[in-house]
Amino acid sequence: MLPRRHFLALVAALPFAGCRRDPNAPVVSSADARRIASEQAARDAHLKTLAAHPLPPHSTLTTPPREFDLLKEFPELKALARVTHRLHPRFSDEPAADLSKLGGAIAWPDGEPWPTCDEFKIPYQPVLHLLADDCPTQVKFKPGTDVLQLLWSPRDSRASGRPKPLLVWRKGAALKPPFAAPPPKAHAFPGYLPVPCRFFVEKVMEFPDWATAKVTPFRERLEAWKPGQDRDPVALYTDRLSVAPGTKVGGFPRWVGSPNPPACDTCNRGMDYLLTLDSDEWREPSWVPKEEKQRPELAEVSRNASGLGFASNYHVFVCRRCPDWPAKAA
Repeated sequence: MLPRRHFLALVAALPFAGCRRDPNAPVVSSADARRIASEQAARDAHLKTLAAHPLPPHSTLTTPPREFDLLKEFPELKALARVTHRLHPRFSDEPAADLSKLGGAIAWPDGEPWPTCDEFKIPYQPVLHLLADDCPTQVKFKPGTDVLQLLWSPRDSRASGRPKPLLVWRKGAALKPPFAAPPPKAHAFPGYLPVPCRFFVEKVMEFPDWATAKVTPFRERLEAWKPGQDRDPVALYTDRLSVAPGTKVGGFPRWVGSPNPPACDTCNRGMDYLLTLDSDEWREPSWVPKEEKQRPELAEVSRNASGLGFASNYHVFVCRRCPDWPAKAA
């Protein structure tokens, strides 16, 4: 009998066999076909591992205290501090379609057509369903709404090289759970189809990264700081003390390389940071939740429970100045 992962890889590759390819679908290269097969095989293996390590739904995940009290060392940072909610997506029982979650079935209004990506002619896929109650109070929702839904096209957009985001702001009372999105077409990238995850929300205080913290006296004082053990104070601040990693809403984006906040295509003004999705919930071990540090085998599984495959984190920005609140990924 053909192993399941080989069967799924074969099914994923069928549309590329030639005569049966949809003439309206984008041209899919042999490299794309290999990527799809590889990502599907990796996803099957990942799901098997996750199934052996589900996190109980009433668990708590807690970021360890930072080793230095930055507000005590640098009181001027108080004016720059922000609150983020680390969402801690983990494999568990899937929440109901009208509750905060990553991936899976989401609530949708009766009779509203499901959106389709114009570029690739495939259904957008649900990525995140987030209630306002699970967000920091500083994160402004569209007036009259209390639910944020993030969908994306599960392919690399030609414009950005990343999945194209679609933000939908809802009033929860108008939603009719449950709802399952149309299944992805075979030329969707499996690495962009998140494993359904429960959120274990935690409030964390953040400070701007080194490039963003442009308060000159602070930068000068930080560079002169002596945290001990011949440590580089800028690297310590950047990696372990300032911006939390992983999937989160509010706070500051954690940039890989130079900051690159986008401008709105409509009004050309700077957009507001909203949230981050990441394939790595941490890279620096000090950010591993205390409860998972005690179980290293669980921590390694949980590090990318969503199964998302990004080379770097995926930040979502929104323009609240334009009436339709357009979104863009960076």
